[in-house]
Amino acid sequence: MAKIIYVAIGNEILIGKTINTNEGFIGAQLTSAGIPLETSITIKDDKEIIIKTLENCWKHYDVVIVSGGLGPTHDDVTKYAIADFFKKELIFDSSAWVNIQQMYEVKDLPIPEIVKTQAEIPQGFTPLPNKKGTAPGLYYSENDKHFFALPGVPSEMKGMFVEHVIPILQKNFPANPIFQKTIRTIGIPESILYTKTIGVQETSITKIAFLPKSGMVDIRVYGTSEQEVEKIIHKFLKIIPSQNIYGFGEDSIEKVFHRKMMSSGKTVSAAESCTGGLIQSLITNNAGSSEYFLGGVVSYSNEAKMKLLGVGRATLDTFGAVSKETVREMVLGVQKLLGSDYAIAVSGIAGPDGGTEDKPIGLVYIGTFGNSGLVITKNNFSGPRIEVKTKTALTALHQLDINR
Repeated sequence: MAKIIYVAIGNEILIGKTINTNEGFIGAQLTSAGIPLETSITIKDDKEIIIKTLENCWKHYDVVIVSGGLGPTHDDVTKYAIADFFKKELIFDSSAWVNIQQMYEVKDLPIPEIVKTQAEIPQGFTPLPNKKGTAPGLYYSENDKHFFALPGVPSEMKGMFVEHVIPILQKNFPANPIFQKTIRTIGIPESILYTKTIGVQETSITKIAFLPKSGMVDIRVYGTSEQEVEKIIHKFLKIIPSQNIYGFGEDSIEKVFHRKMMSSGKTVSAAESCTGGLIQSLITNNAGSSEYFLGGVVSYSNEAKMKLLGVGRATLDTFGAVSKETVREMVLGVQKLLGSDYAIAVSGIAGPDGGTEDKPIGLVYIGTFGNSGLVITKNNFSGPRIEVKTKTALTALHQLDINR
């Protein structure tokens, strides 16, 4: 099996200003191709450090993939370090220059003189066309070893990786496919989920991973036998309550919601307080949502709740804005206002201030009107303000989904 290492180059990654999403993408692509990544590291934009890293990697690995530092600015030193390490001169590549010129023509922009340096390629290397940017990728092979250098910008790197890197590796190395399937859950803590499913065991050729994130837990099963993976998934599905499963694989709550709403022929509206429009933003992130989403109201103040949604002053005075009574009137109010088939409403305390003993930070009431009528739930979410808002929005979409 090929030994593959990925090297991320970038000061901004090391200082925590940029999250290296490229690593996850590359790992997933290589795993799906049956030639999994063995290890990865992140290093500075420093020519000497890059050269020393390449010396070690080229000696111990069959495939070296690096990303970052291929631009034209002073801190983009990767290409020069590569040329020095492989003892290659940089030569002007006319095909790379044509691609760069075409990119600027499409954008109707003048070409800065400095950009011309991006058409300089180490001698003996193959430039990999970049359809999203101006920096070409680089490919070099020697003594059954393979080297790739790609831009660090994810939108540029991803297409190049799928179009060029994967086919080259599949041609040169035998694949050992890894089959995987993910169950995506919400509303059930990792500890409880693990306890409920503790009887489901790994085998000699399959592994199970519990992957918690904000308010949700993924269960990923992977191994070399698709049949064994499916057997384990089936065992999980028999145990986990169906209302806690919102999807599989790459599903997201908003995508599942969109898919089901598109096929339902129904319409929906939303009234938001503590989420400040996040629910509506998640819905409209999906192209085509105008087919079913009529609109919504961000009723952040009590006055807006009364004027726009018809929430009674007596309701607010007696029970408060964060209450099941207020949310009941919000959800029915927005449904009446916009004439939708379904409706969502939320009101809560996102924090970090405003909580009381009776109504702590994280308390959120979610109301949905669907096929099962009006459903209002009391939720106690943890985490900082943005996390509470996100959990509320996703839970609200899921609640309406299972209430449809």
